[in-house]
Amino acid sequence: MTSRVALSKSADPGLAHVGGFAALHDELDYTVPVSRITGALPAELRGTFFRIGPGRNELGGKAFGHWFDGDGMLHRITFRDDGVHYLNRYVRTPKFLAETAAGKVVCRSFGHNVPGGVLKNAGRLPANAANTSLIWHGGHLLALWEGGRPWELDPATLETLGEFDYDGRLGKTNAFSAHGTVDPRTGCYYNFGIGVGLRGPGIDFYRIDPRGCLDRKVHIPLGFAPFCHDFALTEHYAVFFINPLYVKHPLKFIAGLCSFNDALVYEPAHGMQALVVSLDTLEVVRRFELAPFVSVHFGNSWEDGRQLVINVTRFEDWSVNAALTTIFHARNEAKGTLWQYRLDLASGSVEGIALPGQDSIEFPQWDHRRTGVQTRYTYAATVLPNATPGFFNGVQRLDHHTGEVRVRDFGPDRFTSEAMFAPRHPDSAEDDGFLVAAVYDAARHGTDIVVLDARTLEDVAVVPLRHHMPFGFHCGYTARAFV
Repeated sequence: MTSRVALSKSADPGLAHVGGFAALHDELDYTVPVSRITGALPAELRGTFFRIGPGRNELGGKAFGHWFDGDGMLHRITFRDDGVHYLNRYVRTPKFLAETAAGKVVCRSFGHNVPGGVLKNAGRLPANAANTSLIWHGGHLLALWEGGRPWELDPATLETLGEFDYDGRLGKTNAFSAHGTVDPRTGCYYNFGIGVGLRGPGIDFYRIDPRGCLDRKVHIPLGFAPFCHDFALTEHYAVFFINPLYVKHPLKFIAGLCSFNDALVYEPAHGMQALVVSLDTLEVVRRFELAPFVSVHFGNSWEDGRQLVINVTRFEDWSVNAALTTIFHARNEAKGTLWQYRLDLASGSVEGIALPGQDSIEFPQWDHRRTGVQTRYTYAATVLPNATPGFFNGVQRLDHHTGEVRVRDFGPDRFTSEAMFAPRHPDSAEDDGFLVAAVYDAARHGTDIVVLDARTLEDVAVVPLRHHMPFGFHCGYTARAFV
């Protein structure tokens, strides 16, 4: 089944990308041989590039209410001596199985209610789509969402193993965010969820040891339930930016009168805080007041004496959400910019500046071997002013030392998202390695896996897949190969 919604052709060059939202119904397993690769795969790149995102954004010819509602599909790209191996699988959540069997929407989601009125939706939470991010840690490959538990997959086959609760340590009311962070110094993985249980709304913060055991969790009361998607990690602290974006009237949502997305409001008058949590005690040690905005994804962050240096994508309001609810008909006009905040633990002062770069960026990335300590380079997806500027069509590299911004324009009708850094060697310099990105070519409705030199942003190798990969959210890279 091909989505007529997704593949409708528009004369508007700002909508040239919409075919990238079309469903990929096939689950595939094949190798692209060396003979079909443009350039040469570097001998040092022998590992696995994962990507996750909605594999289908519509059902029965009808688009879902929001990009966040699409059913999760995990893609595994393995770099080998004989070529590049590709494998993809849908995550077999109850939502995916029920709606596949019915051929229509039967679950409440982030952006839409079930057709049929209030009685079909009252008291029901949005179904877990397992579509947003992933983590390989402690021997577990997990597909992550925003408002539920992780789902575990077999890294060799991508078979869905089931909902994952860390041997019962993740309670029934504990959500697990799409954005955790591994501390490379200790091997511990930190994650969180917005909890609304008997203890009231707040942040449930988790520490998972290197073996994959959830050994600590705390509840940080907030008094309301904000939309909190990500956090920053430094050597000694976790930092949460509490947006003035929240469910103002939860009873309306609980009663089934509106979707969760429609219940969210952005109210700058509500104020914004930064909470600093000690990684030693998991307790809040300082609160800062910030001028309101919407934070989505954080870049690498670090400590400079008693100052915390926080890099974050900043949106001036929640207008970015409009494009996410109409993905087949909207261009990316939201201006996410990279900012750096300095939070002074001694004085309580806050300084924020816009960093050099394009005026529309997202998905900041860095060398994860250096998470929590100062890094020189930040990579990000960006919208460049070429002939088809409606979606992310390039990547940029910011040099924090010199302010130099280098960009790579993938060209008209070619679109991308998050690019992952892979070091050339385990002990190589910070920028000595590669960026790996999936690039959708709208002209042929196909996707290339593009390997760039991280220093120059020039092509090293281009791997043509047999099909398109639907636009995804987040990626991961590990030097381990599972095939």
